[in-house]
Amino acid sequence: MAEFIRAKISDIHIGERARPIDEDHAQAIGASMAERGQISPIMVRRTPAANKGKTPLTLVAGGHRTRGAVIIGWDELDAIVVSADAVEAQLLELSENLYRNELSALDRAIFVMKYRELWEEKHGKIDRTKNLKQSKGTECPSIFAPGRELSKQVQERLGFGETTYKKVTRIGLNLHPDLRALLRGTGGDDDQSLLLKLAKMGPSEQARIASVLREDRDVKKVLSSLKGEPTKADPQEAAFGKLVAAWKTANEDTRRRFLAHVGDSQDFSFLEAAE
Repeated sequence: MAEFIRAKISDIHIGERARPIDEDHAQAIGASMAERGQISPIMVRRTPAANKGKTPLTLVAGGHRTRGAVIIGWDELDAIVVSADAVEAQLLELSENLYRNELSALDRAIFVMKYRELWEEKHGKIDRTKNLKQSKGTECPSIFAPGRELSKQVQERLGFGETTYKKVTRIGLNLHPDLRALLRGTGGDDDQSLLLKLAKMGPSEQARIASVLREDRDVKKVLSSLKGEPTKADPQEAAFGKLVAAWKTANEDTRRRFLAHVGDSQDFSFLEAAE
């Protein structure tokens, strides 16, 4: 049974959050709490040994509410105390955030993948290849095989429909972490169609986009500028190709002259293998 308390903010260990704190959002929440009071309690768990007993509570959910309270100078917050270990606490945090409307499409996808990682931590790793055939044609992607257990649990617990679940899974699985980080705050982080498009790209193409995004934060402009731009070839690879091609067309006398020119001590077996 849940326990409701009035918690001192100084007693709460914040820890690393699944969702980074947005200061503007926290200020807006703080202003709302100052005007209307705290509408929904934060969630904490008891950790009496944390920080040598200085923070007997650890925040489970409500990072922005807690930060908002600090901004407006509050010392206490209404809180629900839950019984949960570290993994279950993270699952609760993800669940609560996924129910909230202000999540971006990118955060939603990242949270679902984080949920999967925590699920595997509790239940064991999922063999993608072993169960590929049995998951084909079902509503759960092969990554969530065996069967539908995890797929069903995520959809039921987080309120997802089948289509949404597939899309956020695709984004979470295939979007490179560097690109994820750079997309935050660009507007592209809340454009699901754009995220799906980026997730279809290969690692090298995503890395190229991330590199340009470091200088120019306009995602659509970056994609437009890179559209059709050929990948720069390695000049040494080109030189190697020319050498191999020349070797193939040379007769024995020319090959001997070439080997004498560069030195018989060199290993040119790769040219023989290229024939």
